[in-house]
Amino acid sequence: MTKRTADIAKLDDLGGSIHGMHPRNQYKNNPPNFKQLAKECPELQPFVCGLESNPYIDFKNPEASRALTIALLERDFGLQVDFPLDRLCPTVPNRLNYILWLQDLLKETMQDKPDHILGMDIGVGASCIYPLLGCVSDPTWSFIGTDIDQVSIEYAQKNVERNQLQDRITLIHNTDPNLIFLWDKIPLNSRFAFSMCNPPFYESEDEIKDNSQAKLLEPSAICTGTKGEMITKGGEYGFIERMIKESILHKGRIKWYTSMIGQKKTIKPIVNTLKDLNINNYVVTEFNQGKTKRWAIGWSFDTQRAVDARSLDFYRPKSQFTIQLPKDISHVHSKTIDILQDLAIKFNQEDGHHIILEGSPKANTWSRAARRKKNCVTPRDCDGLFGFRLMLAEQN
Repeated sequence: MTKRTADIAKLDDLGGSIHGMHPRNQYKNNPPNFKQLAKECPELQPFVCGLESNPYIDFKNPEASRALTIALLERDFGLQVDFPLDRLCPTVPNRLNYILWLQDLLKETMQDKPDHILGMDIGVGASCIYPLLGCVSDPTWSFIGTDIDQVSIEYAQKNVERNQLQDRITLIHNTDPNLIFLWDKIPLNSRFAFSMCNPPFYESEDEIKDNSQAKLLEPSAICTGTKGEMITKGGEYGFIERMIKESILHKGRIKWYTSMIGQKKTIKPIVNTLKDLNINNYVVTEFNQGKTKRWAIGWSFDTQRAVDARSLDFYRPKSQFTIQLPKDISHVHSKTIDILQDLAIKFNQEDGHHIILEGSPKANTWSRAARRKKNCVTPRDCDGLFGFRLMLAEQN
């Protein structure tokens, strides 16, 4: 592969290939035009080659990658940021995908959108990109961000102040790398709609080298970042596993615990860990920006389940199904009500864009034995045998 080919290949990671990118991502059908961007953001111009013919950027130059990220955030989101060359340089379309997916997840599983949504960013990084993007994307969002790196916290704080978001973004330095959630430094009455995280991918420097050598083609971009941003005990699986175990201790303080996943091989072990710990409300999604694929997983201790939030069917919990029926929605709704009433199952109904039926049977009224003793079954005074949520919607 020639240098020029390797450089241009990286364009796919910025939206050159639109397949799989979040449908609301502004880069899906409008990848950055480097020539135009250089005119609008002069700081980028020294790093754009071939301005008169086929503009491209040398992504193996960390200064060029940083300049592009800074330019995109300034032009497209009105954000002023700075971060050092030896810290991770975030790719804007990728980070935006995560924010948009969280919006989908909350919209689907929150009955009424609250006036204020609080999120937690674990490992906020020097750029502070997730809280900044989240706040400019939704005026109801605010963040608490944490990081184990003091330098990153200092840069992130300056970025918050540059954009006058001190009233919506609070940063905390994590001095104990063994802890993920800093509940001792967060007010007890704080309730988070979500947590998000980009965990370190690797367990050791040798794993980084092995991963690089295993690629068939020469990498088209250099990866900057400290050891703390790249390496952790047990790799990304170990980190997310610790996050899951910590989440059990706090459960409802966060509605959706989520994490980015950088390696596909991590997904199945993480899903198995959730199952082993009896956490059956989870969702897995894929972020696809050209040649780069990432995944995310979310889990919740609430009863509201996500079906439409770009979840991957292969990893969907087996207690969750989507069924297409030939009858119209009014017919299905009527018959479902008849069945629930016949089984003496109490339920609540929500009417809106979708019809939602929720209930929790307190006795088995549907087995053959129960049907024979229909008038003798006495509901128990308990929380219910299980919970169900049925959403009826017309297919688009």
